[in-house]
Amino acid sequence: MNYKLLARIKLFALIITVLFIFISCREDSPLEPVEKSRGQVISSELKGSYSTSFLQFLINPLAGNIPVNNYLRYDVEAYKVVYRTKDWKGNIVTASGAIYIPKGKDVFSLISLQHGTQTKRDNVASINPLIAVDGLIAASLGYFALVPDYLGLGESNSIHPYHHQKSSAECVIDFIRAGRSFARTKNLKLNGQVFLAGYSEGGYVTLATLKEIEQSYRGEFSIAATAPMAGAYDLILTARSIIQKPTYNQPSYLAFFFAAYDNIYGWNRLNQIFNSPYAERIPALFDGTKTTTEINAQLNISLSQLFKTNFINGFLNGSESVVLSAFESNSLLNWTPSTPIRFYHGDSDEFVPYENSVSARNYFRSKGANAELITIPGGTHATSVLPSIVGAIEWFETLRMNKNFGMLAAY
Repeated sequence: MNYKLLARIKLFALIITVLFIFISCREDSPLEPVEKSRGQVISSELKGSYSTSFLQFLINPLAGNIPVNNYLRYDVEAYKVVYRTKDWKGNIVTASGAIYIPKGKDVFSLISLQHGTQTKRDNVASINPLIAVDGLIAASLGYFALVPDYLGLGESNSIHPYHHQKSSAECVIDFIRAGRSFARTKNLKLNGQVFLAGYSEGGYVTLATLKEIEQSYRGEFSIAATAPMAGAYDLILTARSIIQKPTYNQPSYLAFFFAAYDNIYGWNRLNQIFNSPYAERIPALFDGTKTTTEINAQLNISLSQLFKTNFINGFLNGSESVVLSAFESNSLLNWTPSTPIRFYHGDSDEFVPYENSVSARNYFRSKGANAELITIPGGTHATSVLPSIVGAIEWFETLRMNKNFGMLAAY
């Protein structure tokens, strides 16, 4: 045996090992994990720090007669967090969101707040934390508050899967995972309570998230309470209600539905659903560079001008079976939640029919679920936002202060 050769081989191996360890430990050369896992934090960045006096200045003009000052107790730090999640094709992708932390507090209940419809990729909380008034209020009250951007917004450059149940829910679930991981890195203690709330599209995403958690992730998450607000929980009811009207002042919402579903399901049918020139315009309108106002200006509030008559008739008489099937599979009234739910909705909502919340409350109650509806009398889609958010947080506060939150009686 050549002992000198063997010794040289061992020495060479040792040198390689030492160099590998040295290079791996350098701060500018972090090792990527072999497994790109859902919920994994890729990066975080402090975006702003806000005093309670500044928050009062910011929020009071929006509050009207609502005493928002009662909810502002802590200064707030806002972070952008980039993380991994899964898209509707099952691919691991990058997404982002904002995390709001009360300064001077170290034990928290977690709240995930899902935002309403956005079409411009930069109009999200991770880029401008002041957009998410609900996140600021919740954090100033003492919550560890998460506001996910969603797929297709913020760091994500795909088309946003608008009202797609599975991918919307999993994006939020993975951000909650990322939030928990981020809290550990900051030595912040979460007490195990998790609350979910959201308005408009966020109402839909909130209920979809609760459904996904209860059906697939019960062992990982225990949701204390959920407040979906002004959401389209029954997509067929919503579509039928809207397309029978002569006009609809937010045509961008309708076009967003079909642009997303056409992409997700590979229909290639926009020219069979919309009249020209709108069918040709729609794909470019939802490239993430335009606001809903800018998109509305390129569409038509007259539904007979916007949609093909054959499509509207087919949807209403049931012959548009492929579209109806997609809407049905992404509606949220086909399960029985075990978590307390309180819906919030203005009864004069001109964009998302109030009947959504009535039928959801009635359906869940018929199945024995703990569901309640808080109606904002005369509330439109815009004027019901802050009353709903504040009402939800007030409700959460009654549960957060109750040590036996998991054993509360039905509301």
